[in-house]
Amino acid sequence: MKSIFFALLALASTALTTPILTSEETKLASRQLESQADILDNLLSVIQTHTANINATTQAAPENPDLAQQNAAAAALAPDLNAITTALTSATTQFAKRSLIEARTGGGGGTPPKSCSSDCLLIKVKIIVFELIYTIKFIIIKLGLACVLHLLTPLLLALVGLVKALDKVVVGLLIVVKTLVTGVLGTLAGGLLALIIW
Repeated sequence: MKSIFFALLALASTALTTPILTSEETKLASRQLESQADILDNLLSVIQTHTANINATTQAAPENPDLAQQNAAAAALAPDLNAITTALTSATTQFAKRSLIEARTGGGGGTPPKSCSSDCLLIKVKIIVFELIYTIKFIIIKLGLACVLHLLTPLLLALVGLVKALDKVVVGLLIVVKTLVTGVLGTLAGGLLALIIW
């Protein structure tokens, strides 16, 4: 009987310490997820524009290029790779700013964006990651890693920064993305991935 009493007491104390979200806090959390989904949709659109250019440029490079051809192709890829890095960094900054603004104001006005849960955000991030890592894989297979290492390192660091910013919303996202990236690029870009701090 005494053990049942203590079990009920422990259960009651747990229930009292668990935070209960008000309807306003629930709405705020929902608005944050939706605004983050919009940022990811815009980011994917920008990335796809640049990956299309990157794939075309890489495809045009000769088979088994010599060092001069590798460097020329890398120089041609630089504007698009740098643009993706900038877009990733900008999206990460937007996440931080939106979270801060919405926390202060209780959300914005205007037409509400389409609904998106944390599972929806996970899918959006996976699509972005797949778009990037398969493009990177194609570059490395065609041109080698050495000529593009200086371009891919900041890009992957910016991707990790974005994922870390969202990991608080989508629990376990960092582990999922790390597994995807190392699974696809591991043998091709082991040296590059060793530079990335997850």
